[in-house]
Amino acid sequence: VKFIGMNKYSNNRALNKAIRKAENSFAINLAKPRWSRRSLESDIEWFVTWKIKKITKTEPFWCDGVKDLDIECLSSKEFSIKASVYIGPENDVNGINEAKLEGTLTLSSHKKRLKGYSLRIKQGSSTYELSKKT
Repeated sequence: VKFIGMNKYSNNRALNKAIRKAENSFAINLAKPRWSRRSLESDIEWFVTWKIKKITKTEPFWCDGVKDLDIECLSSKEFSIKASVYIGPENDVNGINEAKLEGTLTLSSHKKRLKGYSLRIKQGSSTYELSKKT
């Protein structure tokens, strides 16, 4: 693992592995017939924490929490999601602010992975796009 300055996520393979692990945990819990809000909020928190690092590489961000989660089932494998997330730079815990997350997710055919998603996080004048093409 090569470390560059304070960016401990310079190893793209390790970051992608963490993203896949978070995606899979989220997908498995989302596919359950009865959702646990707490589990899904935790899954989203970890998923956003890892995925947003791909966008904010110069100053890595993280997610410190999720609230007001609203998930709507559009079909057996497609979901619409809205929530408030708390994001900010890793190096400044006082810089954590509330942002709005919304978008859609599609589960794989066996419902153990996220096949695709298009999520937007809006924080003030900044927008972060988290996506995976189907």
